[in-house]
Amino acid sequence: MISAQDLISIGIIRRTHYKDLPPFVFVLRDGLFVPYRSENISELIGLEGFVLRTDLNEGDDDTLTWQDLVGYTIRDAETSVIGEIDTIDESTINTLATLTDGRMLPLHEDFILDIDTDARVLHVNLPFAL
Repeated sequence: MISAQDLISIGIIRRTHYKDLPPFVFVLRDGLFVPYRSENISELIGLEGFVLRTDLNEGDDDTLTWQDLVGYTIRDAETSVIGEIDTIDESTINTLATLTDGRMLPLHEDFILDIDTDARVLHVNLPFAL
């Protein structure tokens, strides 16, 4: 069975052009991810589409997505360990990480100093106000 960790959102489907899509696009229906052939994407207009991570990153294993950071520890340059990422919300223009303790932090490339994939640590320099 396909899980949310296997997929990455491609956003709300707005048009029927499917030239650059992998063979299948998934939508969430009744709590399950249902596959649709990309050539039938016109049936999915207005719904959020997902593709398999393996299809998206084919041939480029070094590419990280925001969702790949789930489970990473966030370490700030000033305050040391902030917490562990539980979920990541990309549904708005501001990507947010929810930590296991419930706090939310914005994720932005300007805040990230380094990503240690071996140690699963995200080194950040957050603005003082956060």
